[in-house]
Amino acid sequence: MKETFYFQHDYNARNDPKLQDVLIDLGVEGIGVFWCIIEQLYEQGGTLPIRSCKSIAFALHVDCNVVERLVHDYGLFQNDGEKMWSESVLNRLNRRKDISDKRKLAALARWRQNLENQSQASIQSTDNPIINNANEMQVHTTSNASAGHKEKEIKEKNNIKESIKEKHETAKRFVPPTLEEVKARIKEMNYTFDAEAFIAFYQSKNWMVGKNKMKDWKAAMVTWQIREPRFPRGGGKSSSTTKKANEEW
Repeated sequence: MKETFYFQHDYNARNDPKLQDVLIDLGVEGIGVFWCIIEQLYEQGGTLPIRSCKSIAFALHVDCNVVERLVHDYGLFQNDGEKMWSESVLNRLNRRKDISDKRKLAALARWRQNLENQSQASIQSTDNPIINNANEMQVHTTSNASAGHKEKEIKEKNNIKESIKEKHETAKRFVPPTLEEVKARIKEMNYTFDAEAFIAFYQSKNWMVGKNKMKDWKAAMVTWQIREPRFPRGGGKSSSTTKKANEEW
């Protein structure tokens, strides 16, 4: 089942005193960066490394100081020195997991009940002579079916199998790489760009390449390496060259 790509938040969150302080100090830019960080927390299961402030700033084309102030100065996020998180995000993720687990248990219970009902029905039909006679008549009728009818059934079954196969192939979706996988690939191929910057850039675009979902992140790294000199390292405002490169992406 496809993961849901949205999250809930209070419609009047902008009136929260903490966000009001952000608005006063950092303006609307600070509010936008805050929600981008929240989105990434949902994408990464509720936590982010604090060191990712630099790559977040790079991906959003804002000063790294803006990201660091949001993380540390307004009480919007918690951290243990290595990772940061939002209690609100974690609570919502836990509630969603609880609902998902309950639905899975309910589905399993229904499946077991159906299996038990089918087993009981099978036992009853075996002991009932009337049902047995009906089954024999059905077998006899089927054995006398024409060859053309059998071929039609075979074709229909094959069509169903092909349809199921196509659905399974369609259900295979792109899985974003981890930071460790990107670093390992950079080392293997002797690339020179920053792994965190690569991850942050495509996370901010929901791993889209233009209007299409990315299919091969290793292939994207080849293009990234070719264009790597156009991207400035670190935080800070993006240059006109960076904007042009992002438009090409």
